[in-house]
Amino acid sequence: MVDSSLKATCRQILHEKGRLSTAIPGFKARAAQNLLVEHIAQAIEVQQTLIAEAGTGTGKTYAYLLPCLLSGRKTLISTASKTLQDQLYLKDLPTLIRALGLSTRVQNLKGRANYICQHRVHLHAEAEGGINSTLHSPHEIAHIRGKLSQMHTGDRAELPEISEDSPVWPWVTSTVDNCLGNECSYYEECFLVKARKRAMEADLVVINHHLFFADSRLKEEGFGEILPGVDILVFDEAHQLAEIATHFNGERIGTKQFKELMQDMVNEWPALDRVNHPLKALMHRTEQLLDELYLQVAHLEERISWHEVIKTPKFMSVWSDWLQLQEEILTCLQEAGIEEHPALKRCQERFEEWGRIHHYFTQNIEDKILWLERFKQTLVFHATPYHVEDALGDQLKRQNCTYIFTSATLTVADSFDCFRNSLGLTEAQTLLLPSPFDYQNQALLYLPRSLPDPKDPNYYSALLQRVIPVIKALGGRCFFLFTSHRALRQVAEVIQEKLHYPVLVQGSEAKPILLERFRQLGNAILLGTASFWEGVDVKGDALSCVIIDKLPFASPNDPVVRGKMASLKNKGLSGFDELSLPNAVIALKQGVGRLIRDSEDKGILIIADPRLTGREYGHRILASLPPLPKTRDELKILDFIKELALDYEPISD
Repeated sequence: MVDSSLKATCRQILHEKGRLSTAIPGFKARAAQNLLVEHIAQAIEVQQTLIAEAGTGTGKTYAYLLPCLLSGRKTLISTASKTLQDQLYLKDLPTLIRALGLSTRVQNLKGRANYICQHRVHLHAEAEGGINSTLHSPHEIAHIRGKLSQMHTGDRAELPEISEDSPVWPWVTSTVDNCLGNECSYYEECFLVKARKRAMEADLVVINHHLFFADSRLKEEGFGEILPGVDILVFDEAHQLAEIATHFNGERIGTKQFKELMQDMVNEWPALDRVNHPLKALMHRTEQLLDELYLQVAHLEERISWHEVIKTPKFMSVWSDWLQLQEEILTCLQEAGIEEHPALKRCQERFEEWGRIHHYFTQNIEDKILWLERFKQTLVFHATPYHVEDALGDQLKRQNCTYIFTSATLTVADSFDCFRNSLGLTEAQTLLLPSPFDYQNQALLYLPRSLPDPKDPNYYSALLQRVIPVIKALGGRCFFLFTSHRALRQVAEVIQEKLHYPVLVQGSEAKPILLERFRQLGNAILLGTASFWEGVDVKGDALSCVIIDKLPFASPNDPVVRGKMASLKNKGLSGFDELSLPNAVIALKQGVGRLIRDSEDKGILIIADPRLTGREYGHRILASLPPLPKTRDELKILDFIKELALDYEPISD
C-alpha cells in the first residue's frame, strides 16, 4: 500500500496522544479502526472503489468520516436508515469537526416527502369547503398554512404538534408525480429547492440510499441533482443497497395515487368552470371501481404475482371497466384545452405516465416481474427488474469519484462475491475486518436439540419449551426476533400468559418508545420482526439474550423471489446458492449483531432452527457468523447464566 499525506495525517490524529484522544472524552483508537482508516485514505488518494466489512465494535463511522473530512474533498455519505443519518449529522460529524478544528459545511438532506410543499398547502386550504369535501384534517391544513411564514427549512420536523401518522401529510407534501418543478408559482421559495441548493454548496452532505437513487432518476429526467462535483461517495449500511436499487429501478403505481391524482385534477380545475365540473362524476366512478378492484383480491396474499391475479375473473372484469374509464378521463382532459393551466397539464402528464406503467400489465410484458401488493385499502402495481447489477454498475461508473461501501454484514463465509455481483462491482478492492470483541468469553451460542421442522404446526410449542427456562434464568432481558408477524403474535400470547416479565410487542408502540422502555425496565422481553433485526443498539445487562426463531429465508412464494429464482435457473444458476442463502446469511448476521454491542457485554444467542445443524448448507451459515462457542446442552447454558452474575430477583412460578 502506497503511503500518502492523507494516510500520514490520519495516523497522527489517531495516535494515542493524537488530537482525537485529547479532544473527545473516552476516545481510544483501535487497531482495526486504524487499518480501515488507512485503506479508506488510500482509496481516496488514488480514487479507488473499496468494499469493507467492519465487524461490530470496529469504529467504522469515525473510520470513514475522518479521512473524508481531512481530505477537504466534496463528500456524500449515504445511509440506509434515517436513524443513522440523523446520528451522523447531529452527533458524530459535529463532534469530529469540533475536535479537528475544521470549518466543514455539512448539510443533512432528506427526501421530498419530508418537506412541506407550499403550492399544495394553499391549493388544499382553498379547496376545502368548496367543491372538494373529501379532504382529511382541514384544521391541520389551515394550521400548516398559518405556520409557513415561520418555517426555516420546511422540514416536517418543524411541526412536532402534528403526529407522524396524521393523514394530512400527503396533502401538504409533494411527490415526483405532482411536483410542478420550475413551473410552480412557489418555485423560488420552495423548501425542497432551497435544501438542494444548500446541499450543492456544502462540503459534506448526508443523505440516505433511497434519496441517492431517487436523485439519480431525477437527474436523468432533468430536474435537480445533488451528485455533480462529488469526489467521495460513502455508502454505510451498504448491505441494503441491492434491494433499494431494485425498488428504484422498477416501476410502481398505486390506486391511492390515482385517487390523489383525480383529487388534484378536481382542485386544479379553473374556478369559473366548477359549476359544471366535468370530472366530478368521473372521480366518483373512479373511487367506486378502485374500491371494487381491491375487494376482488382482499382474500389473497398481500404480495401476489400478476399471473395469479389474472386467473380471477371478477378482478379482470372490474379491471376492464377501469381501463375504459381511464380512456374517458383522458378524453375529458384533452377536450378541456388545458394548455394555459400548468398544474392541469402536469396532471395530464401524470395520467399518461400511469398509462405507460399500466402497459406492462395490459400487455403482460415479460422483461419485468409483474406483481400486486395489497395494503390497507390500496393496491400497488409493481413492475420489478429481475436484476439491477448492470444498470447500477453503469450508474456508478458515470460518477467519476471514490466509492466506499461498508457495513458490518457484507460477506458470506468470508467471501464478498455475492455483494460484488449484486452491484456489478467487479473491479473493487475488498477489506474484511472481524469484530474486535472477545466472543469466546463474551457469548455462547445455543442450538437446541430435537426441535421439529419449522413447518411443523408444533414447532413454536416445542421452541418455547426450550427457551422459557432460559428466559426465566436470565430474568427476562431478551430480544425474541421473528421472521413473520403471525409467529410473533402466536408466541406473544403464550409468553404473556406464562411469564411475568414485561412483554413489549412490536406494533404496540413506536419503535423508539419500545426500545427506551426496554432499556429502562431492565427485565423485559421484546418481540420484534424485520425492523428489529438491525439498527438496534442496546448495551449492558438489559439485553442478555437474543433468540432467533428461524433462519430468515425469504418466502419462496413471494412473487419477486420466485421471479428472480426462475431467472437464475434459466441462466443455469442455483437460485438458492446465488440469492436465497446469501440474503438469509446477511439478515441472520444482522440479527446476531444485536447481542454484543460493547466490549463489556455478555450474553446468549439462541438460533432455534434445526436446519442450521441438519442441512448441508448449515456449515456455510455458521462459518459466516462471529466465532461464538457453541453448545446444544441446556445445562451449559444455565451454568453460563450463573457466571453472568446478573443483578435481579428471579420470579418464581
